[in-house]
Amino acid sequence: MTERATRRSDAPPRVLLVDPYLAREDPMERKFVELYPSLGLLTLGAYLRAQGIEVAMTDLTFARDARPVTARLRAFRPHVVGVHTKTLTQPRAVEIAERARAEGAFSVAGGPDAATRPGEYLAAGFDAVVPGEGEGTLVELARRVRSGGDPAGLAGVTVRRDGRVVRGPPRPFLRDLDALPLPAWDLVDMEEYLGRWQRSTGERRAAVLTSRGCPFDCSWCSKPTFGRTFRQQSPERVLSELRALAERYRVNYVRFCDDVFGVSRAWIDRLLRLLETERLDLRWECLARVDLLKPELLKRMRQVGLERVYVGVESGSQKMLDLMNRGTRLAQVERTAEALRREGVRQFWFLMLGYPGETLDDIEQTLQLFRKFSPEEYSVSIAVPVPGTRFYDHVKDRLTGRARASRGAGGTSLLYEAAYPEVLYRWEQARFGLEAALGKARDRISPRVVERIGRAADRFHAAVATPLLVGKKPPVRAAP
Repeated sequence: MTERATRRSDAPPRVLLVDPYLAREDPMERKFVELYPSLGLLTLGAYLRAQGIEVAMTDLTFARDARPVTARLRAFRPHVVGVHTKTLTQPRAVEIAERARAEGAFSVAGGPDAATRPGEYLAAGFDAVVPGEGEGTLVELARRVRSGGDPAGLAGVTVRRDGRVVRGPPRPFLRDLDALPLPAWDLVDMEEYLGRWQRSTGERRAAVLTSRGCPFDCSWCSKPTFGRTFRQQSPERVLSELRALAERYRVNYVRFCDDVFGVSRAWIDRLLRLLETERLDLRWECLARVDLLKPELLKRMRQVGLERVYVGVESGSQKMLDLMNRGTRLAQVERTAEALRREGVRQFWFLMLGYPGETLDDIEQTLQLFRKFSPEEYSVSIAVPVPGTRFYDHVKDRLTGRARASRGAGGTSLLYEAAYPEVLYRWEQARFGLEAALGKARDRISPRVVERIGRAADRFHAAVATPLLVGKKPPVRAAP
């Protein structure tokens, strides 16, 4: 490491950021087709630049393989290569670390997957893992590597020494998110993203992140990067970013990709007032909780451009919501769904099957809730035990072993010994697909015909499919 770092020690540190995600290999992306550049990497790049570090980025989103990384490594000759990691991209991230090593660069894994399994990434060939917030850590790490020093012991850095994982002390989180520069959009081909959106929707769509972290505590949710903190930019800072996107790139539709949008009512009220005053004519969407979306708030949001809301409904069973520690009530789900429909806002429901303690009756309650409101869009996933969550701790002795081998199977395969076999959950996913199709058909054919088809499908499910698929395996205990 020292030899390769000191070759260029007289120059400012050079950092190559890499997004290893290939859209063509993502089954969920092929289904929903929602592409945005990595805001985490773009913000990190802007921060590094502000600290005098030279930055380049290789975005593999539209590539066929990882070969563009090698070309950039040879042209830019970075001291450090920072790779964003997700479960889906783990094999390619390791491949990029190998390419970096071959070119004499120091490889660093960041992002949620490396944060939950740093030892595995180090064993696979990465020189270091940054499990937390990356800005301050990567600045110090790049300077240490550039000067030929050993990064072991740096705050926020995890390395492997003598076969052991060595963790530096935790680095404090950034307190003032307003101090962050605007994302370095020039590091990626923004026109490639915007042009694709324009061709498919007629809109130039971009993503904006106004906060870090989530203050809620769902049992299945992993928070390896930001922990249980919640920090937010001011509405004024958010507006400046929206204005820059509109002026520089003619963006007219924005996705707020916060884990939860509008946690503070005072904050969202202020942002809505600014949007009303500025008249940017932006349409937008967000992910929100049903207990935060009050009907009167939704009305105001709709008036200033809200088009779609992603809602974590998860289950139509109150018992299951309580087991998941969602902190929401079915009455809130119904109130919000009715308000969204009344205001003409598209609903995207996230639903989950297979969480410990779920019975066939709980699944049926979820289907009936789905049938009642017929959301325009939805996703039904099979529960995924993610390391670092209470859900994972509860079922870790019953993992099937497929979790390690099936990196792209998250949400579509059963990764632990649940109450019922995987084929049952896949059948239930198909039932939601049929129900969604029937919901859309109500505008084209007789409601009576739609109802008859639904009843026939329910009878077949109860009398034939369920007995055939369930077998004799008893339900397992509920998660805490």
